[in-house]
Amino acid sequence: MNIAVIGCGYVGLVSGVCLAALGHHVIAIDVDEARVKSLREGIVPIYEPGLSEMIRAEVANGRLKFGTDLEKAVHASETVFVAVGTPPAKDGGADLSMLFTACEQVGVLADEPKTLVIKSTVPPGTGLRVAKLLGKAKHHIEIVNNPEFLREGTAIQDFMQPDRIVFGANSQKGIGVLREIYQPLIDKGFAIFSMSRESAELTKFAANAMLALRISFINELSQLAQNVGADIESVRIGIGADSRIGPSFLKAGVGYGGSCFPKDVAALVYQMKCIGIEPLLLSGIEAVNWRQKITYAKRILAALDKVDTPHVALWGLAFKSDTDDVRESPAFEIAKALVENGVTVSAYDPQAIETARKVLGTKVKFCRTLEEATRGADAVALVTDWPEFISQDYKKIAALMRGKHIFDGRNCLASGKVTAAGLFYHAVGRPELKPGEGRQGSIGVVNAG
Repeated sequence: MNIAVIGCGYVGLVSGVCLAALGHHVIAIDVDEARVKSLREGIVPIYEPGLSEMIRAEVANGRLKFGTDLEKAVHASETVFVAVGTPPAKDGGADLSMLFTACEQVGVLADEPKTLVIKSTVPPGTGLRVAKLLGKAKHHIEIVNNPEFLREGTAIQDFMQPDRIVFGANSQKGIGVLREIYQPLIDKGFAIFSMSRESAELTKFAANAMLALRISFINELSQLAQNVGADIESVRIGIGADSRIGPSFLKAGVGYGGSCFPKDVAALVYQMKCIGIEPLLLSGIEAVNWRQKITYAKRILAALDKVDTPHVALWGLAFKSDTDDVRESPAFEIAKALVENGVTVSAYDPQAIETARKVLGTKVKFCRTLEEATRGADAVALVTDWPEFISQDYKKIAALMRGKHIFDGRNCLASGKVTAAGLFYHAVGRPELKPGEGRQGSIGVVNAG
């Protein structure tokens, strides 16, 4: 099938290259001429493992092209995917202006009936609004919803080996087009769920809200564990072993970030309030998430209370490992709180230095290596669980530092190695350990140290 993808951002790029890998001919369109030029030259503007190599392969075999001419792309395609941004609006909802503009342009440019696939994350009811918007188009435009469930860092795997594929369509014709597009994955046995557009739209929001809820749930409990002397890692294992609960997204830390969870939870809260439903549960998710970041910063400040000219090494700027995405990253709130309290912050991240620099400017010192960031620091604050941080020789880290505090914001370090190096180990929701101290083990399980 000939497919156009509008938007060469994260979702558009991954979707476009994977659709090409399924055997379709794809032209990916973007209004940013510089971005398109870079993509044509094989330069990918985002970091996602395997994406650059896959794009080069699909461009080389002729199934993937990049351009700026929307009219040409619409004319050449049977189906148009819309994957433009739907960022947070000032009122707390989703800003759908780019989506509506793109859809309206498709309606105007279409020279024959088309299927328009909304890939962008949109609030329930958006498909109906688009259908009304295009109701007077010269040719019929079939509107369907196909939400993405891509995790940054594993996006290609998530597309090509999905937990499920959701088709949202209000006609058999729409379902038929989506089935044709995804037939290679259907043939491999991956689960397909067909439902109404509104149900598909809500499924995407509900999935993200549930995952955010689980993170905030375990993080709220971690604060109680910290105060009563319990170990949240043991609690996590204890409850996650229950088949009704499961272990996924129950890892305590400094909070979630990224482009999805914060804005999607906020959009759901906003939509429910608009129709007169008080979102009692959803409203607390982001409040807990914000408090988790601030509590972490306060613990660091308390440990350095009597230190003159305190200096903290911030390990990690991306909101998670295997990406350079810093949107809503916990690192920013933590860095801001430290700097506002007179702390010098030197930061290092394997991939996200440049994306973070655009947000933080000169508030922190950006370093080229972990060693440069850590040298002379009174404390290390680990925010992103990059493998590079986990595998460090902590005796060498201790030798670089002026102070002796390691704050593990992801509960990912082997505490025994940290304390054996003469350092204090501060985790999330776990008893603090002094130099030389060990942690009581767990029988029958492998636990974070």
